[in-house]
Amino acid sequence: MDFIRKNLWSVGVTVLFVGSLAAMIFASKNSTLPSPTATAKSNYDFVITESDHVKGPATARVTIVEFADFQCPACKSYVPVVDELMKQYPLDVRFVYKHFPLKTIHFRAEAAAFAVEAASNQGKFWEMYTLLFENQDKWSKQSGTGVFEEYAVKIGLDANQFKADIDSDSVKEKVRTASKFGVEMGINSTPTFYVNGKKIENPKGLDAFKELVDAEIAKSTTTVAQ
Repeated sequence: MDFIRKNLWSVGVTVLFVGSLAAMIFASKNSTLPSPTATAKSNYDFVITESDHVKGPATARVTIVEFADFQCPACKSYVPVVDELMKQYPLDVRFVYKHFPLKTIHFRAEAAAFAVEAASNQGKFWEMYTLLFENQDKWSKQSGTGVFEEYAVKIGLDANQFKADIDSDSVKEKVRTASKFGVEMGINSTPTFYVNGKKIENPKGLDAFKELVDAEIAKSTTTVAQ
């Protein structure tokens, strides 16, 4: 948590600044790249489907949607925060992960998204999700799919199926469709969080996130009481 408090804001600003410069060049040429001048929707009624990656019960009173990038240091910083929220609010928080690889500045982000979707085909999205964030400094400096194949074996996947899936059109299309949705939402930086459909300023840590969750729970309690 010390890393979050001391470094999160500087990391986020750096990612956004560098990303803006690169995106100016490429965004107009590709519908899966964010525009640096875009403004994310302040509210959105997300429809959660079976194709989404979800933790937590459908009956949860608070749904957190995150648009994220596996190579983004700030996204990595929020992993323990979200994990702790899930532990502290097992019945009241649902978490939804949305792919948004910033491939103009994170050149391995899209490949990592392909890897986690290939793992998802064998029912182990979250296991690969954890490994990718834990080992961000390693795989982000390598090329090819070899390191992802190592992770696949480590979490017990069928290696041959994983190799086929990570390079499949269906996996690539799923990630790129998710990226396009983020662009249409006006997302241009990661992580971007929505809490019960409302875009929030990224909390500075667990306590700040808990305040948001508690406020949403209180709202739902008041509504039910009325």
